[in-house]
Amino acid sequence: MANKLSDWIKAFSNCEIPVLYQSKRRIHELQEDEQDITVTVLADIARQDPGFSIHLLRQVGRASKKEITSIYHAITLISIPIVIKMLTDLPTLEKVLDNKTISTIIHIYAYQHQTAYMAKQWSILRKESENNELFTAGLNRSFFSFMLHVIDSDMAKQIDNIYFSATENYLSKEKELLGNSVDEISEAIAKHWRLPELICGSYSGKHHNPKITGIRLATELMHEIYSRSSTHYTDNLINRVAEYMRVSVERAPGKVNRIIISTIRDSQKYLPYQPLLLIMMSYPSSIIKEKNEIKAKTKEIKSTSSNTVFPECIELLREKKSSKSVPELIEITIKAMKDGIGFSRVLFMPFDKKEKCLNVKFQLLDNELPSLKQLIISMDLNKLFNQLLMKEQTLCINPKNQHKFIESLPSALRPMKSSATIIVNSFYINNKATGCFYVDYGNTDKLLSTNDLKLFKVICTELKTAIESTLIKKNSVKKVA
Repeated sequence: MANKLSDWIKAFSNCEIPVLYQSKRRIHELQEDEQDITVTVLADIARQDPGFSIHLLRQVGRASKKEITSIYHAITLISIPIVIKMLTDLPTLEKVLDNKTISTIIHIYAYQHQTAYMAKQWSILRKESENNELFTAGLNRSFFSFMLHVIDSDMAKQIDNIYFSATENYLSKEKELLGNSVDEISEAIAKHWRLPELICGSYSGKHHNPKITGIRLATELMHEIYSRSSTHYTDNLINRVAEYMRVSVERAPGKVNRIIISTIRDSQKYLPYQPLLLIMMSYPSSIIKEKNEIKAKTKEIKSTSSNTVFPECIELLREKKSSKSVPELIEITIKAMKDGIGFSRVLFMPFDKKEKCLNVKFQLLDNELPSLKQLIISMDLNKLFNQLLMKEQTLCINPKNQHKFIESLPSALRPMKSSATIIVNSFYINNKATGCFYVDYGNTDKLLSTNDLKLFKVICTELKTAIESTLIKKNSVKKVA
């Protein structure tokens, strides 16, 4: 592999950057109605796919003399039709690389996303403007790490070994292996591609831009967390973070950890966040909320629920030392939906990947309603549920849109009254389709309220968190059935 900066620039400039399958799938779905494809939608796809993001920035840097500031800005300069064609034509990551390399790159993407989110949240705390520019810079600053896996996976592994070894003098090791340090190579490539100034300026400590300071600090912090598998920050680092966030040194670790938890929540739908969550769970004292904060949250839930069942179920799902199994957690959840919110029919249908179908395994019904345990929904035969399971989403079927979905619903799940509203939720665990929740008010006259829908989404989120925490603790993945 190359040893001169000019060789590195050439190798990286000629590299065709693959994109995630989920990015291609999403754009394919949106192309059914191209009016839904906006700059905002494309920017959202790019933010979830660092490979596509850096490709856009590289392309617009080559073609435009204007200074690029963010992913959104890059897309507006390229135009929507050309961006769609780019995404469609680029190779798919999952098809061109082996599984081990794909897994490594996806975890690098998670690291990049978490760094970007951290930098953006710090910027918000400092009441700075243009936070999206910070996110773009944080997301794309470490492009060298994942692109090297595409160009030369063996050399990339050697670099990874340097970072996670006992040696502290990793800069000399980088130069010995690559000819230059990673930051020197990254800076040369970034300037050649004319990437945003916040990226180009972030590789050197010689700057006077507080936003670049934030990006460098967030990168250093996330590297320390991952390399040491700890949130016990060194005094030197936490002192600088505290000064940057404008908080006391005593409050800084708590602030940082709360942002990390928010980062994990923000990452759940798109990227693997388990390594970071596992680190946070290893040090529970660092992420426990203040007692008053817990009481306030519990009070808020109780005030929106008509009885004590719902908040009691929430507390059961949040138990830190719980030994409950996944089926037990689901039973608690459907009880909250039935007796806490007041739905008449509550079903959870696990997804059988082998048989490609949904089976009703969990149900709570009003006494007079017939059992649905025999119901099986084939994905090959039911377009509605097949589409639902394509991504994590909640569908409300109400009197205004029933005509669009009624024929796709199995007869047993069709509304019992013309005024009824049905809620169907595709449920994901660790980024994989696990099943569907189905709820309605049966043959009663009760109508869905905004509060009921809010509580439904809350309990689904709580179940998701509880199950994923349980799986991580046990260090195994069990099928929900």
